[in-house]
Amino acid sequence: MLWIYTLLLRVGLKLSPLFARNLKAKKWLDARGQWKSDLKGFKKSKKLIWFHCASIGEFEQARPVIERLVVSDEYQIAITFFSPSGYEAKSNYRHGDLITYLPTDFPENVDWFLESLQPDVAIFVKYEFWFNFMEGLNSRKIPMALISAYFPVKHWTVEWPGILFGWRLAQFDVIFTQDAMSCDVLSSVMINNTDQIGDTRIDRVMEGAEEEWSFPSITKFVDGGSYVLVVGSNWVADDKYLFSVIQNHPQLKVIVAPHELHDDQKMNWEKEFNDQFVLIGDLDSSDQKNQRVLYVDQIGMLSKLYRFGTAAYIGGGFGKAVHNTLEAAVYGIPVIFGPENKRFQEIQELKRLGVGIEVKNGLQLSAAIDKAFGDASYRLHVKDSTSSFFENQRGASDKIVDWVHQVLKNK
Repeated sequence: MLWIYTLLLRVGLKLSPLFARNLKAKKWLDARGQWKSDLKGFKKSKKLIWFHCASIGEFEQARPVIERLVVSDEYQIAITFFSPSGYEAKSNYRHGDLITYLPTDFPENVDWFLESLQPDVAIFVKYEFWFNFMEGLNSRKIPMALISAYFPVKHWTVEWPGILFGWRLAQFDVIFTQDAMSCDVLSSVMINNTDQIGDTRIDRVMEGAEEEWSFPSITKFVDGGSYVLVVGSNWVADDKYLFSVIQNHPQLKVIVAPHELHDDQKMNWEKEFNDQFVLIGDLDSSDQKNQRVLYVDQIGMLSKLYRFGTAAYIGGGFGKAVHNTLEAAVYGIPVIFGPENKRFQEIQELKRLGVGIEVKNGLQLSAAIDKAFGDASYRLHVKDSTSSFFENQRGASDKIVDWVHQVLKNK
């Protein structure tokens, strides 16, 4: 069946220029050959662990594992990305001895890549399984793991016709899952190489929340007993609901850090809130008397900004999918998001605990804001529930590191 998979990939790549109408798609196509030049300049000098991540979110799941492995200085780390946004954001990551794009999953690319890189262990993150690469690693007896995996009921790999390829998940030496349900889903199709250990992002966000970080001008902005809503990773589709709700809750101060930096979106916020609006770069020099909407048009601050919040709204749920909720929830605050969230195990758990609030329209968003800011007993419940949730989930990264040490010891 691999030949059918490969044929579909070849056809898809041939047709892809016809659909590369946006900048991201063009970047993806332009970068397809970069891996060869990157590999030609790379020299293996130690045992090498290869991590493959689709994009930034998956990298954040790999990161706590990488940063535990590099402490001993025993290994080299190679990191590949599928998406341009992931590669561009992390191409200078200090713990990557090689950072490049994943080659298109053709057999000839797999052979060239693996023979050049010579990995001793391969680690794929969450949904990243590429069947020719898996075949190549398996035939070379290179240990491989899938980490932070999440398989909801009726995942395509266990349903017809996806099961024709999905059985190949048994080629992984181990699939470290986020939850017991994922193990059950795979077991239903006789894939039993699973180990439920939790999500490595728990380790990452807890470590981030424990880091010291201060921004005095933001502290001054939120000071005075005001309730603070942190809006993170929002898109225009989220903004159309947020504008009216924020206008109707004048007691709120708001910190906004959009998912991407677009002038049009920034201008929309400035037009909506006029003299109540301030850019983070202007915060120190501005008169903060009337300002209550702080717009953060800088990359890399969002995970730290949640510590200023009484509650958070996480964007993406009125588009393709909700973005990272754990970065906010780790601070023990209510987390609000749109309806496109079903493929994220952690969000389902946050909803079950009553910590996460799903909204489908402006009325529900307004009600969620009222609950998050108006009910002190609810906020106390959220704080207690999130504390228990994170402490109980901590430690997945250490278990993966133990596995890596063990398989390399036996090689």
